[in-house]
Amino acid sequence: MRKKDPDNKKISFWKDAIFDMNREKERVSDLINKEYPQYHDLLQKTEPVSLEEIQKNLNKKEAVIDYLLSNQYSDGKRKLYIFFITKNRLEFCEKEVDSLFSKNLDIIYKANLQTQSSGKSDELFRGYTSSLFYMYENLIKPVEPLLSGERLIIIPDEEIGRLPFDAFLKSKPSPDQTDYEGLDFLVNHYAFSFGYSSSLIFRREPELKGEDDVYAFLPDYATGNLLATMPANLQGAANEIDAVFRLFGGKKFIGDRATETNFREAMRHPAIFHLAMHSLADSSNSRYSYLMFDPRKDSLNDGKLFNYEISTSRIKSPMVVLSACNSGTGTLYHGEGVMSLARGFILAGASSVIKTSWDVNDAASAAIIKGFYFHLSKGESKDMAMCSAKLDYIKSNPPIYSNPYYWAAYEVLGDNSPVVRNKHKGLIIIILILIVSAGLTAIYFKRRIISPDRSL
Repeated sequence: MRKKDPDNKKISFWKDAIFDMNREKERVSDLINKEYPQYHDLLQKTEPVSLEEIQKNLNKKEAVIDYLLSNQYSDGKRKLYIFFITKNRLEFCEKEVDSLFSKNLDIIYKANLQTQSSGKSDELFRGYTSSLFYMYENLIKPVEPLLSGERLIIIPDEEIGRLPFDAFLKSKPSPDQTDYEGLDFLVNHYAFSFGYSSSLIFRREPELKGEDDVYAFLPDYATGNLLATMPANLQGAANEIDAVFRLFGGKKFIGDRATETNFREAMRHPAIFHLAMHSLADSSNSRYSYLMFDPRKDSLNDGKLFNYEISTSRIKSPMVVLSACNSGTGTLYHGEGVMSLARGFILAGASSVIKTSWDVNDAASAAIIKGFYFHLSKGESKDMAMCSAKLDYIKSNPPIYSNPYYWAAYEVLGDNSPVVRNKHKGLIIIILILIVSAGLTAIYFKRRIISPDRSL
């Protein structure tokens, strides 16, 4: 309660104290910015953007769906807020979810982590498909009537960041179905991409020379003593990279050339980075998750590129492809989402990252990545290229491989713009101008011949 006669001495004292604290805050901030400029850069990268800025960057076929999941429970329920943004509208939806939400999320998460995902168990199949349908009804269906395009940008929150949206089911399987063939997955209807926040989904870099070149890194884990600490060699990765270089130019760093030092040097160049390698996730602290390069001929580094090193680096790249297991997994923090290697590259400056959400089948990975680069080479956007690659994989393989375990792990994170630009656009314009000029000249001389100057 405000006193009738306030104590001016106390007021003056607290004003001075606040002033001194603000001065100290400014001093500490200046010191941090000077001594740790990378931290200052990270803060700038994650600054929120306005609704107008988001809508300006969206095209007519895109929509942003932003989720906010409360961690406060009331009678066993918590609030789920869904924000829907298109180029011309903003909508808001509020729901309540109970323990069923967490139960179904856990079923999906555990099913995707299984290596034996052939659908032989009827109980597993029923539980998994029921959960995928449940998530469609709660996360997509509430805003589906508002959709006017097929490209959805998802900004998840909390555990939602671990869900494979394009594997959600629009309808449950028939009671007598026991496999995944012909199921109505959302990948048949929408192309998905993801972002950690609205400030990180539109990071289109200015066009730079050579940025559609590919720098590929493939260590050889079957040589030397690398197998002592690493899983089996990536059998399909070499074929995967060969397929990429049939479509794109660039440089290969294979075997003992795939070193951490060479990668750090390569990051100075504006290129696509394709990292076909193992990653190890630290479940207790994702700062210490790392990518494993080949250390045999590296006298400067140990071959382990940690997540905290990535996020404070600088990289100018339209896309980093993490063709590595669990590159999108990490520690889940309230209000922040999943801290992963993929997020580290986004914070380092990559416009987009292709990540995996669980251990990927080697053969399936190679097929999907090949298809992804093929569609990219045709000038498709990243989300549409990934969607097309997954559909190609499902259609061209036996029914057993329709299981989302094989194809849904790969996700596009960040900016969606194509990586292949029409390099001959200027030349085409010049040719068209020359054709039009030649045509006008021909018409002019034809008229001169038909109608000669009568004054002669």
